[in-house]
Amino acid sequence: MGRNAIKKNNKSKILLSVLTLLFIFLLCLVLPKSANATNEDKSQNYFFIKAITNTVALFNSPSNGEQNTNSEIKHSVLSFLGIDISNPISIVSKEISYFQNNEGSDNESNGVEKRETLVLNPFNLDDNQVSKFKGKVDTSNSIAGIYNPKLKQILNKANPRVLIYHSHTTESYLASDDDTSTNTFNTNLAQGVCEVGDVIAKDLEKNYGIAAINDDTIHNVVDYQASYKKSRITLDKYLKEYGDFDIIIDLHRDGVPLNHKNEKTKINGVNVAKVMFVMTKGNPRYAAQKKLVSSMIGISDKLYPGLMDYRQVYLYNRGIDFYSQDRSNNAMLIEVGNNNNTITEVKNTGMYLSRIIAEQLNGKK
Repeated sequence: MGRNAIKKNNKSKILLSVLTLLFIFLLCLVLPKSANATNEDKSQNYFFIKAITNTVALFNSPSNGEQNTNSEIKHSVLSFLGIDISNPISIVSKEISYFQNNEGSDNESNGVEKRETLVLNPFNLDDNQVSKFKGKVDTSNSIAGIYNPKLKQILNKANPRVLIYHSHTTESYLASDDDTSTNTFNTNLAQGVCEVGDVIAKDLEKNYGIAAINDDTIHNVVDYQASYKKSRITLDKYLKEYGDFDIIIDLHRDGVPLNHKNEKTKINGVNVAKVMFVMTKGNPRYAAQKKLVSSMIGISDKLYPGLMDYRQVYLYNRGIDFYSQDRSNNAMLIEVGNNNNTITEVKNTGMYLSRIIAEQLNGKK
């Protein structure tokens, strides 16, 4: 058969399909529908089956004696195809997208500032990367070194380079996998984000010669809404005393429903909680901070693929007073795991975070 004949044949098939669908659609509009399930309804339903029978050979009935069985088969097949014979318009909607239901999303913020997901490319970062999704990496058990002795320098305690503080100081983790507690805040700071800060600060000083401060001032008790206002005062105190730092971290953990799975991966056979950054795009220092965070994400992905949460960065425009990120080019907010992670998992993360920080500060420039 020549190409022209084939084209004409295809056009004829398409035209026939369109006319068939149009015919069915017009019948849907003309035939009455009863509010109750009556024999009339059933006969109408079988009419639509009959209409399809004439175009789909699979539904041809060999005899009247097998009508009930064949009807069940037809119902099943039509249901599988997404066609509801009690609603014949569904036949048309399968072919004409205008008739398909598209559920809208709720865009109301209820007074809470929305945040965007930002996936940072450490080598070519721009604003077009907002709200992109990063593919998952197989990180069932990454094998990677925790320490790099080549990064170690002489410790100078009088010149701290890293400051860690906690706006939500009492954010806590589970004591173990068997912990069924529903309390996500704990004044026992050894079970929360302060403990993770201690791990990072001590490891930086011991293994890399980087002086670090982990401030455990409680900011979120009594007046939780004023947490960032109080922690801003703490940050300003350190900035006044030491000037700027190479890295300033407001260390948190994410808050999720109790039935939400904990975000973790395995590195060297050990469970490790995942990490996410929070940034404020509207603050005047965002460009410099984006460069720094992008570099740290690049180091993490190279050394410990899977350590970063798939979101990598949650991006606000302003947040609450920019989460004090307007105070320094080197300020950032890091969330280590969530309230369903164990304290052991997040302390393990602290060891790997200190290596990432050391690579950033003491590595090759």
